[in-house]
Amino acid sequence: MLIVARKNLFSERVRLAISVGGIALSVLLITFLLALFRGWNEKVGGFVEEVDADIWIAREGTTDFLVAASILPLEGADERFARIDSIERWSPLIAVPMGATKGDTKMDIQLIGFDPATGMGGPVRVTDGKSVPGPGEMIIDQALTSRYGVEIGDSLNAAGTDWEVVGKSTGGDFVASQAVFVTIEQAQAALVMEGLATFLLVDLVEMRDPATYARTIAGNQPGVVGITSEEFAAATRDRVLGDVIPILTVILILAFIVGLAVAGLTIYTATVEKAREYGILKAVGFPNSYLYRVVFEQSIVTGLLGFGIGTGITVVAGSFIQDLVPQFVTLIRWQDVLAVAGVTLVMSVLAAYVPIRRLAAIDPVAVFKA
Repeated sequence: MLIVARKNLFSERVRLAISVGGIALSVLLITFLLALFRGWNEKVGGFVEEVDADIWIAREGTTDFLVAASILPLEGADERFARIDSIERWSPLIAVPMGATKGDTKMDIQLIGFDPATGMGGPVRVTDGKSVPGPGEMIIDQALTSRYGVEIGDSLNAAGTDWEVVGKSTGGDFVASQAVFVTIEQAQAALVMEGLATFLLVDLVEMRDPATYARTIAGNQPGVVGITSEEFAAATRDRVLGDVIPILTVILILAFIVGLAVAGLTIYTATVEKAREYGILKAVGFPNSYLYRVVFEQSIVTGLLGFGIGTGITVVAGSFIQDLVPQFVTLIRWQDVLAVAGVTLVMSVLAAYVPIRRLAAIDPVAVFKA
């Protein structure tokens, strides 16, 4: 049976190439879009998850980290937090989205002012230069180097101030903007926010439930909300990806339809051209189930070839595309590869449906009469 299927497939190699190419293109598009979504998802919420804090305290109405319409007074915060046994430590944080310039080059950044004494909310992983910025200094995410050529020693203008770049870090790339870090005192001075912060980061003692404490904060302090780190990271991802997911879904569906149409048309054409041979097989006693399996095997082999080629191109081309367009951050997971393999199998099975109906209609007597 497999010999018959293979013979039918490879008898017309141009047609086979078209069919495999169509499925490979479909698999390439599906796999690449999934990898792109995973990459964005990892980048956007990764910084919030990396911050060593259990609770983010913000002004009521704050929905996410990137668009933080939150201003909190720091006066009396030390005394309030010192009286709460559940809190191990806390730290103020300023996070403000804005534009920055290096000469004529414009870029979107997330200016973050953190307290070097606690390090909470500071650079995730310093890769080069100083780990703590001084007066008039900042640490940038290394994505600014790859995208805009910002290097240590350069001057970056943001918030009406010229900052000297003294270090690079990773973990602060939000795809559309990148984090830059200064001390909270420098951020307060540049933004005219003396005695204020955007967030208060709270680290609880071990075995305390962050969700319970977050609800307690919301109930005891009017106008203030407490959000767990996991919830805040999820909200930040939703902020960036919420409008993108429907678009990706439509493209994924179209990619599936294209692969299904190309494979189905190819297998159908091959079946019609071999109608006489199939009729002879039916006439000599081969049941329809045998012929159906032949068609299924043709379709599945075509799908597997397309899956292998499409996945291989995605893996190889992903890194090159990311070098050319840094915003295309991809992350290929083996779970997604298995999912695409399953989708390809479904595509192959569905593509065999119309050819099978054609087989069922073949009359062996009519074949011999012809």
